[in-house]
Amino acid sequence: MAKKISIPISDHTTAGVCTLWYQVDYKLNSEIGYTSLPPVYAGTVEINNVLAASTYDVRIVRNCCDGVQSAPLVLSVNT
Repeated sequence: MAKKISIPISDHTTAGVCTLWYQVDYKLNSEIGYTSLPPVYAGTVEINNVLAASTYDVRIVRNCCDGVQSAPLVLSVNT
């Protein structure tokens, strides 16, 4: 049965940081290449139709107003 991964974005309004959007990529832990989501501008990252009882790697990069990108945050998520 397909499941959904939800990851809240809580630092979007951090004082002194102007965030334009987040680049979110994900893959099954056993795969090599990532799949990219459309840009996420605020709220919650949602990845739909993931497999149950699986581990996914999720990579999130903040793209700031000044053109700077954050280092990738990589999470392992069990469904």
